[in-house]
Amino acid sequence: MSRRYDYLLGDSRREAARLRFHARLWDPVSHALFDRLGVRPGWKVLEIGPGQGSLHLQLRRRARGPVDAVERSAAFARRLRRLCARDGFGAGALWETDLLDAPLPRARYDLIFARWVFLFLPDPLKHMRKLARALKPGGRIAIQDYHRETMALYPRPRDWDALMAADREFFATKGGDASIGGRLPGLYRRVGLIPTEVSAHLKTGFPGSDVWNWAASYFLGVMPRLGQLGGAFSPGAARRTARAWTAAARRADSLFIAPSVLDCVARKPR
Repeated sequence: MSRRYDYLLGDSRREAARLRFHARLWDPVSHALFDRLGVRPGWKVLEIGPGQGSLHLQLRRRARGPVDAVERSAAFARRLRRLCARDGFGAGALWETDLLDAPLPRARYDLIFARWVFLFLPDPLKHMRKLARALKPGGRIAIQDYHRETMALYPRPRDWDALMAADREFFATKGGDASIGGRLPGLYRRVGLIPTEVSAHLKTGFPGSDVWNWAASYFLGVMPRLGQLGGAFSPGAARRTARAWTAAARRADSLFIAPSVLDCVARKPR
C-alpha cells in the first residue's frame, strides 16, 4: 500500500461515524443521480473513495454485479470487503492505495463515480487524466463535490469570515480545494471529456435538524485545528465561534445553509 498523502480528516471511528451520518443525509441525492445516469445490470463501474460503502452497495445492486473501487484507508477497505461479501454479487477489484498508484485498466468502465474525493486531491488534473484513460469510449464519469461558497450560519458569528477562510486553508494545506465542484467541468474538458450535466443541490436546516447536526459534527470537531493554522482565525476566535454555534443551537431563529453539492457528469467521446 503506497501513501502519497494523508487523508485530511483521518479514518478514526469518530470520522467513520460522521461519514455514515453524512451518507444518510446525502445518499438520496446520489441515488437520484444514478437514476439519471441509468446505471443498469452489466455495467462496469468504478468508485473512487467509497468510504463507509453505502453508495458502493447501491451501485452493486444496480449493476447486479461487482463494482471496482480505489480506497486508500485500510480500515475503510476492510469494512467494504465485509459488506460486499454479504450481497451475493461477487468481489470486485479493490485497490487499497492512492488513486495515482492504482493499476486501473484502460478503456474498461461504463461509469466512474466519486463523491467528496476531489476536494482533497492535490493535482486534480493528473487524477482526472488517469480516470479518463480508464473510461471506455462512450463511458461517463460522475463526480459529486462541494461548492462551499454558499455556506452560512445565522445569526452570523463575528468570526465567520475568518472561519470560512481557515476552512479553505485547511484543505489547501494538503493541496486540496474545498470548492472544487465549480472547477470540474473545466478539468473534464482539459482531459478530452465532454461535460453533459452540472446540477446543484443545497440543503438548509434549523437547530436539531439533520442538516444542522451534520454541520455541527464537522465544524465543532475541526474548529480547534482551524484555530492553529496561524491566520486570522486564531485559537481565541475558534473558542468564540464554538460558543456562538452552541448558543445558536438554542435559538429558534437560527439557520444553517449548507455548502452546495454539485453533480458534474461528463462523457468520453466514442
